[in-house]
Amino acid sequence: MSGIYKQCGYVLIRLCIGCNLIFFVSCQQATDDAGIRIRWADKRATGLLIPRQFAPAVSTDSLSQQLIVRLAGNETTMLGQFQLVDDNILFEPLIPLTRGLHYTVWVRDKRLGEIIIPGLNADDKPTLLAIYPTQDSLPENLLKIYMHFSRPMREGQSPKYVAVLKNRTDTLPGVFLDLQPELWNADRTLLTLWLDPGRIKRDLQPNKQLGTPLQTGVSYQVVVSANWPDAQGATLGRGTTKAFVTVPRDSLSPDPHQWAIQPPKQGSIDPLKITFGEPLDYSLLTETLHIIDEEGRTLAGKWQPVNEERSGVFDPAMPWKAGPYRLKIESRLEDLAGNNLNRPFDRDITRKNTSPTTRPFVDILFRVK
Repeated sequence: MSGIYKQCGYVLIRLCIGCNLIFFVSCQQATDDAGIRIRWADKRATGLLIPRQFAPAVSTDSLSQQLIVRLAGNETTMLGQFQLVDDNILFEPLIPLTRGLHYTVWVRDKRLGEIIIPGLNADDKPTLLAIYPTQDSLPENLLKIYMHFSRPMREGQSPKYVAVLKNRTDTLPGVFLDLQPELWNADRTLLTLWLDPGRIKRDLQPNKQLGTPLQTGVSYQVVVSANWPDAQGATLGRGTTKAFVTVPRDSLSPDPHQWAIQPPKQGSIDPLKITFGEPLDYSLLTETLHIIDEEGRTLAGKWQPVNEERSGVFDPAMPWKAGPYRLKIESRLEDLAGNNLNRPFDRDITRKNTSPTTRPFVDILFRVK
């Protein structure tokens, strides 16, 4: 009996010939991924780990020149960084790896291996946690709508998956300003949608030609499709609809001197409570309010809008000490119509009593006993 070995790609075959018969004694196929592994962070595929032994001839200084990662079936090289991590070469792409897609790794012009980014479980879906403002009565000149998601979403999708309906029937075009890139927070869980300011501000051409996006006394629905994908490709678990009616235009700036402050007791970690008398901008409420002690230090803690954004609470990181405090409010804080502490969003310049101010802050004093 004699044996003949034949190399076929990744397959090593031994042909055994005996008694005029040809048969396979052993056939073993090497793994197609060549030991390539996925680096994960918060259920996201953030990189590929390539065993250093599979590219021994590639020097550290030339990793990015000789190693290539591509989407399978695509000749375009993915942008990213290569670096040595222990006994592996780590590739971190500029654009995140997408679940369900295949990627190939090449050393020069030789394919090293292929790997698929596994899809999520069918029930592992993102959630639209809230739409702000949460009120069901909103001013005709509403400026912004916020959408808060449970995890990072795919960008550039809102025109496809968000619609505004009038009286539950007519889909309204051009309600939101078409901003590219969209206005997301750093981790892409909070999206800001601007209603077209050019249509809200009176006497501008978009306003004269198209009118305001919303009209007083009309019922509207913001409809969010369940097909909106997140950064990993999973779609929302269900669609969401927010219904509201519009009330007359709000053209007055918020007045912090009319707010009601409920100080906590000294020695406690009870929240400071503030009632604004009107709903304010959800996102700005978490950024523009600060508590300053009598020594001028800013207290650590967290602000949370409550009561449909008509109130706010401050949870301190440390117990309250007795003494005077100052609520420092940045003047960029706005109400739902974009009126900040210094000027209305849509100001009538013919009125003498509407001159804007330029103060950066407004201070309100209170005492903890």
